[in-house]
Amino acid sequence: METGCSQGATDRRRRKNLLRYKRNLWAVLLIVAAAAVTFIARTPSDRNLGEPWRFGYYISAMEDAQTEIRAAMADTIDVLTSVIGDGFLGGAVRELGLGGGQYLSTCGILMDSLGWSVQQRGDTLSAIYCRGALSEVRAFPGNRRGFYSIQFENGSPVAWEYIPQERWIRQRTICCEVSSTVWDALWDSALPPDLSQSGMLLSSRDSSRAVGYVSELQHELTDRLFCYDIDFYYDVQPGDSLWLIIEENRYPGDGETGFRRILAAKYKFAYGGLAEAFPFFHRPDEAEGAEILLDHYHRDGASLRTMFLKMPVPFGRVSSPYSDARMHPVLGYTRAHRGIDYAAPLGTEIYAVGDGTITVRGWAGGYGNMIRVRHANGYETGYGHCNGFAAGQSVGSYVRQGEIIGYVGSTGLSTGPHVHFEMKRNGEYVNPAEEIVPPANPLEGPELERFLAELPVLEAQWSMMSGMELPVPEVIPVSADSTEALEE
Repeated sequence: METGCSQGATDRRRRKNLLRYKRNLWAVLLIVAAAAVTFIARTPSDRNLGEPWRFGYYISAMEDAQTEIRAAMADTIDVLTSVIGDGFLGGAVRELGLGGGQYLSTCGILMDSLGWSVQQRGDTLSAIYCRGALSEVRAFPGNRRGFYSIQFENGSPVAWEYIPQERWIRQRTICCEVSSTVWDALWDSALPPDLSQSGMLLSSRDSSRAVGYVSELQHELTDRLFCYDIDFYYDVQPGDSLWLIIEENRYPGDGETGFRRILAAKYKFAYGGLAEAFPFFHRPDEAEGAEILLDHYHRDGASLRTMFLKMPVPFGRVSSPYSDARMHPVLGYTRAHRGIDYAAPLGTEIYAVGDGTITVRGWAGGYGNMIRVRHANGYETGYGHCNGFAAGQSVGSYVRQGEIIGYVGSTGLSTGPHVHFEMKRNGEYVNPAEEIVPPANPLEGPELERFLAELPVLEAQWSMMSGMELPVPEVIPVSADSTEALEE
């Protein structure tokens, strides 16, 4: 009995399912039929689409046009290239087919006007001829990102310039802990991931650029920014921490990144204490159109630097001190030596010891190639026996403290490579080693107010970029007893 009931229930479920399937099938058939009627009954478009586009024909025509253009350019433009090897610039210029006046003017412009005084093995030159006439000469220094260009018309140079490689500037934060030296800490933590195009140090060029990047960053940090606050020979200890905001140059053409400058820095000592450097952009000259410069200050607006550096070269020894009576090594008789001679290898950079304006830049008799810089507060400094001058500067140029202005040489009355460094105050010679150097001017008035207002904004952005809380100076609490004593 139970079996018969279950069998009847099963038959009823099958009939219901069959009816549901039939209804679904009829619905699908109705939809398909409606779509077919709509397609058949549609009104055809009156637009005449014409013949199909002949893709192959037009591609072939474009290739023929490109071939004709290349052939025309080959008949009108010719490019010659030469490489500086063991020879000199003149030999590479002659390989470009230049002679006579073109040869002399090209060498003179490259070395004197454009400042390309030192060439390296592997530097290249190219000459562009248009219908047999010289149109342009280009020089590509291997150690610079760009090239020198000299434009010619009717066989004579008419314009010349240095054309830098395209770049854009970005900001990045660095946080690292010192375990042995600052250089090692920067090498481990400061290199950008896109220093090279591949992101890795695969070639000798990549390794050299990595060493150069860290060296420039360390030089900016230890020899310029904190050189007055931290003795990096004795004060650095394992466990010290370093925070930086830096600017980098990004070169999209070759996919490489280079160091530009430090914007802000904090150095926290493991045994306690904090050194800080905050940026402030201002014009030292209030004249309209004066260049905006970057200086660094303490939290209270005091300058990080003194008015002058201790010496005008990064390293060297005193070969002849300041003296009222010295036997001159060339002239052979005794006379005053109103300066200090620093012996250094030929070509060593010479720095401006303070901010100022170049007043002399050229040959000065026994001084050889001489540079004089006028500073604030009646000071003037001189740099003699230079081998050459820095490119892009002239009499009237404003130079910053630590900026390269020349190179150590042995020009004039000299027995070896050195720089003669002298200083005047209000027109009178003074001994640079004994002069009490005043501090650089602090921020005052509206500039100080703007600096103090921008400081918390900078630190908040810095903390957000680095993803961590930054160290701040410890505030010493003032007791009630000391407050009462001050009031009394």
